Amino acid sequence: MNKKYILGIVLAGAASLYSCDGSEGHEEATTDADTTAVVDTVATENIEEEAQLAFDGVEKGNYTLYGHAEIEATGDEQSVDAMLTSIEETGGFDGKVAVTINEVCQKAGCWITFNNGDNEPIRVFFRDHFTIPTETASGTEAILYGQAVQDTLTVDFQKHLLDDAAENGQEVSQEEYDAITEDKIETTFDCESILVKK
Repeated sequence: MNKKYILGIVLAGAASLYSCDGSEGHEEATTDADTTAVVDTVATENIEEEAQLAFDGVEKGNYTLYGHAEIEATGDEQSVDAMLTSIEETGGFDGKVAVTINEVCQKAGCWITFNNGDNEPIRVFFRDHFTIPTETASGTEAILYGQAVQDTLTVDFQKHLLDDAAENGQEVSQEEYDAITEDKIETTFDCESILVKK
């Protein structure tokens, strides 16, 4: 059991004893507020602990690990073709897949793309917005761990991605912005962890 949680129980218990001394009114109201504050503090700290990144550039042999789950390059990673077959047959994919990085978000390193085999990019979003180094080169091998699904990209989000591309140094014309008039369905990868080859 979490030490902070135990501390909250102890303080709440002590507060109950204090309010049972026969006094009424102000002490009891103050005690209830103190108990609530302790519980709120414990809950907030637990959320912050869960949101912390577990692996932020940890060396793993020939790879560097980023993300929330510990994974290894064990040779059991699926190919992109196998992943796409799984999506076609079952509607999704869950596991590890070996990819070659096409593009890295130059703004923050918060997404990448890889090729689906037909020169169409699949976008990878890093869960809870963890990042990898923006200087990661196109052509770098990587192993992704997470889920691939068919996802709907809104008009606004598609335009945001064009903004990112422009910041990456790509030329983006007004016509490209104007051509985005409806939501688009595409395969995306929700990445819990990534191993980036050195």
